[in-house]
Amino acid sequence: MKAIVKTKKAPGVEVRDLPVPEVGDADILVKLRCGSVCGSDVHIYEWTAGYDWMPLPVTLGHEFSGEVVKIGPQVRTAAVGDRITALPVMPCSRCDLCRIGKGDACGSKIVLGLLSPGAFSEYVRITAGAGIFKIPEGVSDEAASLCEPLAVAMNAVELAGIKPGQKAAVLGPGPIGLLTLQVLKASGTSAVMVAGTGADRKRLAVARKLGADIILNVEKEDPVKKAAEIAGGGFGGGLDVVFEATGNPKSIPQAIGMVRGGGKVVLIGIHPTTAEFSPTDLVRGRKSLIGAYAYEPDTWPRALALLASGRIEVEPMITHKLPLSKATKGFELAASKEAAKVLFIP
Repeated sequence: MKAIVKTKKAPGVEVRDLPVPEVGDADILVKLRCGSVCGSDVHIYEWTAGYDWMPLPVTLGHEFSGEVVKIGPQVRTAAVGDRITALPVMPCSRCDLCRIGKGDACGSKIVLGLLSPGAFSEYVRITAGAGIFKIPEGVSDEAASLCEPLAVAMNAVELAGIKPGQKAAVLGPGPIGLLTLQVLKASGTSAVMVAGTGADRKRLAVARKLGADIILNVEKEDPVKKAAEIAGGGFGGGLDVVFEATGNPKSIPQAIGMVRGGGKVVLIGIHPTTAEFSPTDLVRGRKSLIGAYAYEPDTWPRALALLASGRIEVEPMITHKLPLSKATKGFELAASKEAAKVLFIP
C-alpha cells in the first residue's frame, strides 16, 4: 500500500510502499477515504523545532475518514462497512493493562502520525475502543476528515466562555482559525474579525466567504487600533476575546493589546520559539491568557452533530484534493498558504 512517511530529521517526506497492517483481536483495519493535512503535519514536513522526539520513520496523518474493511474477533464497537473517524490518541489494545480493561492507563498509547503509523496511507490499523465515531448520514467523507480540527476549535471557544453578542478576533486564517471563526458565529458572536498577512490573501478570502465580519491585513492596518474601533468605545475599549492561531510568537503581545479590560486571549497555535510580552498589561487589565490544546473526547460527537446540521461548513476550506503520490505537492501548497486545506485521497 502507498503511505506518506517521514523518514529523516530534515525537511521533506517520502511516498513508500508498505505492507497492509495485520489486525489484532481488538483492532480494526480502515481503508482511507480522506486524510486532511494539519498544521502540525506541515511543521513535521518542514522539520521545525519541537518534533525531535518522533521515532522515525513513521507514517504521517491523524485527521481522516475511512471505511472499516476488517475487524478483530473481540471488536464490538464497529462493523465492516462502517464509515468512521477516530481520536488520534488511543490505547494500544496489546499491553497487559489494555488486556484487563485498563486502557486509560495504557503506557503504550497509539498516537497516529506521531508515535504510531498514521492515516496518510491506503489502510490504517486502529484500536476499536471508545474513540471510534461513526460518520452520520449526510456528512461527506471530506467533511468528516476535518472532525479533529473542528474539535480543537470548539474546545478553544468553549474555554473562552463566549457569550452571545460578544465581539472577537481570530489571528491567523489557517484551518484552525477558519473553523474557530465558524464556531464563534454559531455561538452568537455579534462581530468576528479575522486577521492575517499578505501571504494569507487566499485564506482571508475563504474567511470572508465563511462569514467573517471584518478582514484585516496586519501588514497594512494595526490590529490593536482596529480592535478598539470594532469595540466602538464599549466596555474596556477592546474586544471580548482574541484567538491566537498563527503560531507566531510576535502575535501574542498584539492579541493582549486587542482585548478589553477583563478580556481573554486564547492561544491555539503551536509556537516554535518563545514569546516576549509585558505581564503588566495582563495584571492591570485583569486580562486572561488561556492555553487551548486538543479537546475532550466528548467534543467529537458534538463536532459531528454540528457538521450534520450544516451549521459548520468545511467544503469552502477544502481547496485541494490530491492522491497520496502527490505528497510533496500537497505539503508545499499548505506550507506556502496557497491552500486553505489539503486532502489526500487514495
